[in-house]
Amino acid sequence: MKSRKPLLALLVIILLSSFTPGDWVDVQNKEGQFKMKFPRQPTESTQDIEEASLPLKMHIFLYDASKYKDENMAYYIMYSDYPDTLVNSDFKDELLDTFFKNSIDGGAKNMNGTVVSVTKANYKDFPGRLAKMSFMDGQGLCYMKIFLVHSRIYILMTLCEPLKDKNPSMDKFFNSFVLLEDKK
Repeated sequence: MKSRKPLLALLVIILLSSFTPGDWVDVQNKEGQFKMKFPRQPTESTQDIEEASLPLKMHIFLYDASKYKDENMAYYIMYSDYPDTLVNSDFKDELLDTFFKNSIDGGAKNMNGTVVSVTKANYKDFPGRLAKMSFMDGQGLCYMKIFLVHSRIYILMTLCEPLKDKNPSMDKFFNSFVLLEDKK
């Protein structure tokens, strides 16, 4: 009988460890032509927006991590298609700089935040930016990574508390983004 207790304890440990929440889920979206990892399954929605007097549809994938033990409060990926004549990743740098600046400033304005820093961050050969923003009177940080793939914008975001700035989950999320095929 005594020899069964260690075996039973080992079996319980193996079973419990197989249900740990550390496994991230793969999210693949054929319409958006991307895949990436989230800590848990995100909710998917669309929102009609208007930019430069032009109606656009924003596709949003959100995982609200605020009710779980997580390094971040939320994880987002959003994408939207612009008319090719309005914006395109093949445009000159000056036009792209203005497009990215307006996108980042608009994001900061939407969350009543301020832009802390902006750096260039390409995805493969496509132009992009990485922005850090402060919001909630300094109680929150937002990292926004934006890529323009031809006329489609991808926006990846994480929200965290300042004490959890630059955490490993944030890097795992951003680094997991993969374009499924070159959208032409």
